[in-house]
Amino acid sequence: MLVRTINDITGTDREVWAENKNWVSRRLLLKKDGMGFSFHETIIFAGTQTHIWYKNHLEAVFCVEGEGEVETPADGKIHHIVPGTIYALNNHDEHLLRASKDMRLLCVFNPPVTGAEVHLEDGSYPPAENQGKVPS
Repeated sequence: MLVRTINDITGTDREVWAENKNWVSRRLLLKKDGMGFSFHETIIFAGTQTHIWYKNHLEAVFCVEGEGEVETPADGKIHHIVPGTIYALNNHDEHLLRASKDMRLLCVFNPPVTGAEVHLEDGSYPPAENQGKVPS
């Protein structure tokens, strides 16, 4: 059985900050944990916008705190995100994530991330086989 808390992860290599400080992701479960998915708590900070396009991963996101919106440029749709909202990027959807209040999101990735991923210029993570060091 695996048991971890956010406090266990804070300040370790499982706590990943965006270079621009728009968000912080605390990776509770990673590929090496053998669950077939990864599970993260991510904080998106108020007043920020992040371009994301997971071409190599599927992601489901559940909002537990805060407020914001997700826009899909392909169709121009904007979806309001509040606590109790889930959105699933089931088509590798390119999107813009904006926070009007700090948002606390619970995220599931398939395939699981290794924890070493960094967003590429196009907003994606590279395929898992192209990753470097795996956090403990």
